[in-house]
Amino acid sequence: MSPRALAFVVLAAGCQRATAADSRAPRADEAGNARATPAVSAAPAGPDAEAPVSSALLMGTDAAARPLPFGPATPIARYTCPAIQRGGAFRSFLAGDDTRVAFVDGNDPTAIVNRSPTGALAPNYVPDDLVDIKDGRHRKPSECGSAHECMREAAAAALRRMLDAMRAEGIEGRIQSAFRAFATQCWVFANWAHQARGGFCEATEQSALPGHSQHQLGTTVDLFTREWADEGARRGQGVFRNGFGCTRGGVWLDENAWRYGFLVSYPIHPDDRLHGSRCLARADRSVPVNPKTGYKHEPWHLRFIGEDAGARYHAAWLASGPGTPGEITLEQWLRAGRGLVGDAELPACDGCQCGACATLAGDDWRTPCGKASLHLGADGRVVAPADPPHLAGAHVSPAPGGAVDVEAIVVSPAHTPTQPPLFGADAPGYPDGATYLAVAANAGVAPRAYPDLPGAWRIAIAPDPAGPTAWPWRASLAAPDLAATWNRANVVLPAKPGELHVHVRVTPPPSARALSVALSLDGAAHDVLTLPIH
Repeated sequence: MSPRALAFVVLAAGCQRATAADSRAPRADEAGNARATPAVSAAPAGPDAEAPVSSALLMGTDAAARPLPFGPATPIARYTCPAIQRGGAFRSFLAGDDTRVAFVDGNDPTAIVNRSPTGALAPNYVPDDLVDIKDGRHRKPSECGSAHECMREAAAAALRRMLDAMRAEGIEGRIQSAFRAFATQCWVFANWAHQARGGFCEATEQSALPGHSQHQLGTTVDLFTREWADEGARRGQGVFRNGFGCTRGGVWLDENAWRYGFLVSYPIHPDDRLHGSRCLARADRSVPVNPKTGYKHEPWHLRFIGEDAGARYHAAWLASGPGTPGEITLEQWLRAGRGLVGDAELPACDGCQCGACATLAGDDWRTPCGKASLHLGADGRVVAPADPPHLAGAHVSPAPGGAVDVEAIVVSPAHTPTQPPLFGADAPGYPDGATYLAVAANAGVAPRAYPDLPGAWRIAIAPDPAGPTAWPWRASLAAPDLAATWNRANVVLPAKPGELHVHVRVTPPPSARALSVALSLDGAAHDVLTLPIH
């Protein structure tokens, strides 16, 4: 395809994000040793344990009546985007097993569509009530996307009401892209991957893989303003550029779209906001994807879930503490309604985020990330390895300020589930008074909680004599270089396979004579070691 055609696709059909370089540019407006001996001890919750949040309270409905977390795995008869499979146009690719089943019912208005293997729609899914947004006339899927922008009937009606409300305040909305069929998204993604400076891997953070796009639901729209579009045309930059979120139209959508049932799916993570701004990202460091959504900020990407659901989400969002580490996105709200724990599922393994990805492929050679992945079963749930990890040894050494450096040696089978916090040079461990229920695991951010996720192994450390919180210091078995992104959420990650050395600094109370080091799983401690510290 010619460069001109490629450019047309990116500007006219894509749901692209700004490049990493663009995201940094200003906005337009805006000492003991031991070897392990097997032992198991119960680890009571303790008074500081975080109480689980009721799914019914978050959703404002009866959680027991909600569908199962993942729907039945529906076989895909024919996957129609071979460009992103092995042997296709790209070095990175989706495993065949991750393109053979779909878990998502696109007719569910609260369906979870995301980057994970369980978050994809089948290639042949199309809504059965697509209408032209402008006049409400029913359209065939083949008529949508070029001559007509289409959405599902209820979403289109709500969008027209919202556009009327914007117009009444002097803001003229401009629709850029609405419903996109699987084949269109295949074309969009492939061309974006060809054109992006970072190729396929940059594209996965800025454009959805086919089947994983919320646009295929028929309830999602990329919405700008005429002023923004006209300015982009004059500058030769199009609409998908930085700064829209801080314009009058972008702020209006952020504050008011929920009243019409539309939500901004991909906000800025609280850790990445410049001075707390909801529309400006910090510029002092590279901003990775938001691990709670899987993508970078998109203030124009709006998904319709219905006015009543939008109001319930907004109430739950306010209750979650906007601007704090606990602030939810639409993803967490939808997950709560299905009884899912943790902030998100990991992206599908495509060779771009090895060490933080998941796959339905049962053999390592079938997936580009091999052993550096989580294995999912046929029902989409994480599968534990046949053999558990074990603690092979540990030692402690004094550190400045009364702290102690702990090194735990763990033998971890491939695909062992673990979870944050991860510790490395940027954030070595726990300062005085911090526990896994309140720790800033990245530098320069607010403390957050990392309560136990079912099936996830971690290193656990406790003072002897014990304090009020059982095993107050916990550390991930994942690769430390994942910390910058994945400490910003509480998710199940794959442990680094083989023998790994977990380093974490803790600050025991003056009364502590020793430290206990163990592997923790579901509230129980395994392979407990006791090491003197004086």
